[in-house]
Amino acid sequence: MRAADLLIDIGPLRTSRDFRAIFIARVVSLFGLGMATVALSAQVYGLTRSTFGVAVSSMIMSVTVLAGSLWGGWMADRTDRRTLILWARASAALAFAGLAVNAFLPEPHLWAIYLCVAWDGLATGVSVTALMAVAPTLVRPDRLPAAGALISLTGEIGSVTAPFIGGLLLALSGPGPVFAFTAVTTGITTLLLLRLRPLPPFRDDDEDETDGLEDSGSPLAAFRFAVRNRVVGGLMALGGVTALFNLPVVLFPELVYTRLGGGEVMLGLLYTAPAVGAIAVSATSGWITRAARPGRLLLGAAFTGGLATVGFGMSGDVTVAFVMLAVGGAAGTVYEILEYALVQHNTPDRLRGRIVSVITAQGTTGDVVGDVEVALVDRWFSPAGAALVNGAVCAVAAVVVALAVPGLRKATLPREDPDNTSASTGDPDGSPPSEGGPEGSPSSAGGSDGSAPSTGESAAALPAGGVRSVTG
Repeated sequence: MRAADLLIDIGPLRTSRDFRAIFIARVVSLFGLGMATVALSAQVYGLTRSTFGVAVSSMIMSVTVLAGSLWGGWMADRTDRRTLILWARASAALAFAGLAVNAFLPEPHLWAIYLCVAWDGLATGVSVTALMAVAPTLVRPDRLPAAGALISLTGEIGSVTAPFIGGLLLALSGPGPVFAFTAVTTGITTLLLLRLRPLPPFRDDDEDETDGLEDSGSPLAAFRFAVRNRVVGGLMALGGVTALFNLPVVLFPELVYTRLGGGEVMLGLLYTAPAVGAIAVSATSGWITRAARPGRLLLGAAFTGGLATVGFGMSGDVTVAFVMLAVGGAAGTVYEILEYALVQHNTPDRLRGRIVSVITAQGTTGDVVGDVEVALVDRWFSPAGAALVNGAVCAVAAVVVALAVPGLRKATLPREDPDNTSASTGDPDGSPPSEGGPEGSPSSAGGSDGSAPSTGESAAALPAGGVRSVTG
């Protein structure tokens, strides 16, 4: 393998105007949202002098994002997704404008902050789900892992740099300008997304015969499809476990102060460790996008992430802890890139919004419930014991799913065909392909056992199938 093959594949940015618009909008949005998160926490704590008040704002955001994701997934399968995305992003801009106006008042109102947070959570849930549902229609099927890697890289860079910049701006001018900046950046993302072509959900009657599922439009259709499709069902089962027993970041302060003997600097170092591993993998993800057996690689990444969490729990040295967390972040990124591609590739377009909403809901609820689970295990054992339990559960779950769901273990993705570089969901200038031909007609998302079509077929004949986040 050449060194150039290890670098991140930017093909989706070169070949799809619509994906470029979404990508740029995501980058702009992530920086604004990361800065607003810092300002929101600081302002709520300043008004309440209570960690509970900050936790309430986080809970409101989590609950409303969950509700918005589920409703947005259902709507994304019933209406034009471009319209849904634009309305959602414009609504989010209004929420941040409301936070800014409230922050500039002589006495900001706590209830107004909570109201704006709830409004933004609903809008964010809708837009994230709709954007993930449209991604596979914007890039070639063989480019889905590359699209996932680009999305992951921007997310990790934004999570590291945006809060730092937000903290600086907050210290210089207070929360009002930070919220105003976020409102402006969110408005800019809305304008960028105006470049998208209409994106109605595609329905092919042949899909009903292929997947054996008659879709009545009910949200429950996503669960029925997941039960029938081994790849998607296996990913949802494994994703549910990993979301609940994920890397226990809430243990970091206690472990630093009681086990590692450090302070604030060491704590900050550990918080950045997963992002370091994730950025390193995303930037060198060319080998992931060319993996011959992505299903096996995904299961291996889940297993490795579990072992890394176990290693973190056993570590008594900050260097070992940092390395284990970096490995865990790297393994998690490999998992997310391949999950994104496999779910999208194996899900029919008419169900993609609802499937994406379920997976988004898994992540949202897993973050909240997972923190409670870790806290309980910590009380029964110790912070190190809680990390050991979480890591062991994830590693065992990866082995169980690998043995119980051969369809996922054997899952493949379309490989790039150098003789058919025109096979795309859109021309390089972003115009959609003509209808009626093989490029304009998505095919089946595989059989009911979840097996993918042969990789020897041309990319044009394979389903445009792609999941975790697109824009905030």
